[in-house]
Amino acid sequence: MNLRYRLLTFFMILGFLAVGPGTSYAQVGDVGRILQASADDAEKLVEAYLKPFGSGFGASLNSGWTNTASPHKTLGFDITVSTGLAVVPKADKTFSVPDLNLEQLEVESGPSNLQTINGKSDVSTTTLAAYETINGQREKLFEFDMPTGTDFGYVPAPELKGAVGIFKDTEVMLRYVPEVDISDYGTFSQYGFGAKHGLNQWLPGGNLLPVNISIMAGYTKQTVSSGFRLTGEDIITNPNQTENPYANQPETWDGQKIEIDTEAYTINALVGKSLPVIAVYGGVGYEVSTMNIGTPGTYPTIGQNPDYQGGTNNEDPLIVKTLEEPIGLELEGENGLHALAGFRVRFTIFHISASYKLANYSTFNAGFGISFR
Repeated sequence: MNLRYRLLTFFMILGFLAVGPGTSYAQVGDVGRILQASADDAEKLVEAYLKPFGSGFGASLNSGWTNTASPHKTLGFDITVSTGLAVVPKADKTFSVPDLNLEQLEVESGPSNLQTINGKSDVSTTTLAAYETINGQREKLFEFDMPTGTDFGYVPAPELKGAVGIFKDTEVMLRYVPEVDISDYGTFSQYGFGAKHGLNQWLPGGNLLPVNISIMAGYTKQTVSSGFRLTGEDIITNPNQTENPYANQPETWDGQKIEIDTEAYTINALVGKSLPVIAVYGGVGYEVSTMNIGTPGTYPTIGQNPDYQGGTNNEDPLIVKTLEEPIGLELEGENGLHALAGFRVRFTIFHISASYKLANYSTFNAGFGISFR
């Protein structure tokens, strides 16, 4: 698998899990070349490009925890497979390069207003470049094309949840997927836990109310890891003026990897009614999420050759250098208060469910599974 598609996994392996490995959820392009910029510039660009992914993925993970307002009865249970689908706001589909205050990079050609990962794909390409003055000459160190968007204004997240009723109108929930190696895309794992507790028992006359009132909370952590390889040869644009001291040291680039850890928390107050076939519910809640993106390993960049003396000593003006772990980002999800509503329909022990959450990143969720009591 070439670098282009290895780096697609950098951002979107989770999208593949939700909609199938054959679907090109993101046309990321040569985004890996961003890593050759200074650490500050690389982080600013990756953060701006991935902003909707960080918020949307957390919002999707915070959905699908419940399909009724009432907890299971003692030893009642359900197993549900679902997918959250967060809607990216229009304002988060573009970003401006000048607003990033980049230190090294500048717009070489194309528009300065760029698409995020969930923006448009049919737009003009923007080329960013880095220059440095060497012996009075302005030399181009490197350039790369920024990826455009995907024309997909949503962020999906798959979920597998089991729940069981214990005592005192309380239900405990578990999400768990052991680490899975997904062909050439990388590894994926998920775990989470939650609880739902009925409040009618604590309210005066609560057992006489025609509706169920409860409170629930959930936590999910999802981890994706994908290895790839970016060498000095991959980034050299002017081989006649660039020395590569690592040409015979391929082991220098071993261990390159993208690691994405997402944590999502939610708490909801619910009210609803459960009938033999259908259950409906609504509520309000609060959620937060954090996505951490890291790039362990050593990566190539182009810089000024300190041994160059204006061509008098047979040295090239440019040289391949190394960057250690250039990306270490924490993306905070832009969500908070939300309202939600949903339903579940049962057919003997089987059920289907759907919900909608109104928030900054509004989210749909649909699932199916089995349930008892």
